[in-house]
Amino acid sequence: MNHIFKNVIYYLTMLVIVGIILSALYFLYVWRNDQPINHDYYESFKDMKAHTKEYRDWKINTTSSNNNDILITAIHGGGIEPGSSELAKLISKKGDFNLYSFEGLLKSDNQKLHITSTTFDEPKLIKMSKKSKTIVSVHGLDEDKKVVYIGGQDKGLAKSIKNALEKKGFNVEDSPNYVNGDSKHNIINQNGSGSGVQLEISTKYRQQFFENKDFSRSTRENVHDYNKTIFKFANAVTKGIKDNKTQQKSSPFDFFKNLFQ
Repeated sequence: MNHIFKNVIYYLTMLVIVGIILSALYFLYVWRNDQPINHDYYESFKDMKAHTKEYRDWKINTTSSNNNDILITAIHGGGIEPGSSELAKLISKKGDFNLYSFEGLLKSDNQKLHITSTTFDEPKLIKMSKKSKTIVSVHGLDEDKKVVYIGGQDKGLAKSIKNALEKKGFNVEDSPNYVNGDSKHNIINQNGSGSGVQLEISTKYRQQFFENKDFSRSTRENVHDYNKTIFKFANAVTKGIKDNKTQQKSSPFDFFKNLFQ
C-alpha cells in the first residue's frame, strides 16, 4: 500500500513539473509574439526624419471630420504600399471619418520609408490615435492571390467590415500571425478603446484599383485613373464601420422587440 502511495505521489509530481514547463513555454511563446519585430531600414520615425526631407521624400496628410470616434490610417501609403493611402482617403471621405496617411514620394525604393506598425511613433498620428475610439488601418501586402487579410483587437468591427466586403465579392480571410494586428504595440491599438482593425490587401486586389494595374504615382494621384473596384471596396468598408456603430447603439432589448413585430 505504501509503495502504491509513493508511486501516485511520484507521478503527480511529474505531472505538475511537466505542466509548469509547458505553461512557461506557452507564456514565453505569447510574449515573444507580442514583441515588436523591426526589420526596417530606419529604427523609428525620428530616425527616418533625421535622414530624409519632408515634402521631397515623404509627406503626411491629415483630415479632421465631425466623427472623432473613427480614424482611418495608411501609414505605408504613397509608393510604399501603393493603393493603401488612396483607399484610406476614399473611406475617410465617404464615411466622414478622420484621416491620417503617411506617403512615400521617392522615385524608387520607397520601401526604405516603411516603419512597422508596432514602432510607428510619428507625433501627429499618436495624438490623433489617442483622441479616437477605434482605428481602421489600411495596408498593402505582397501576396499573389486575391485576398484581404483582416485582423486587430476590435473583433466586432472586424466582423462587420468582413461581412460588408464579402457581400461585395471580395475574398476576406483572418490574418496570419505575422500581420494580425493584435499586438498592444501596434498603433491601431493605441486609442481610447485599446483596439482597432488592420486590413492587409494583396497586390492583385490593389492593382485592380487603377487603370492598367498601374501603380505609378501619376496614376495614383489622378482619380480619373481609378477603377470601380477601389470605390466598391471603400463603400464596403464604410458600410461595415457604420453598421457596427449602429449595432453598438442598439438597445439590448431591440432583438426581443423585433421578434414580436
